[in-house]
Amino acid sequence: MHFSVAIVAGLLLAGCTSTLARPPFAPQPESALEEVSSSLPPGRVEAVPDRPTRSAVWLDGEWVWRRTRWSWLPGRWVEAPPGARFSPWVFVRGTDGRLWHAAGVWRDAKGSPIVAPPPLAAAQVSSGAVVNASGDTESTGPTLPASGPARNP
Repeated sequence: MHFSVAIVAGLLLAGCTSTLARPPFAPQPESALEEVSSSLPPGRVEAVPDRPTRSAVWLDGEWVWRRTRWSWLPGRWVEAPPGARFSPWVFVRGTDGRLWHAAGVWRDAKGSPIVAPPPLAAAQVSSGAVVNASGDTESTGPTLPASGPARNP
């Protein structure tokens, strides 16, 4: 019995494992967090395009805080900058109830933010309304170009 459960669990895990090439990761420092005034909407569904080059890595789409509301930055294939690591976006609720967010960013070997590489190919994102678990439509900003919002490293 235990043996068959282990096989089924292994098959399920194998079926859910991503085959997308990912960049090397670095944690977000606490100093990268900025306070935001609303929780994240549900994630967007994306169609991932074919990998454009053997060395391309995939960055998942993410919500970006812009002008007091959330906008979607589509997932994209990029060439990782040499020696750089990617700090994925994070969203945190503090013990005091305050909300904090840090956008995904590339970092050099010392952990300093660097300019993001241009996208080689971007995900196709549904243009429909964003509906939360309660069935209410979320007021979100537009889907951003895959090159992302202008950010100073």
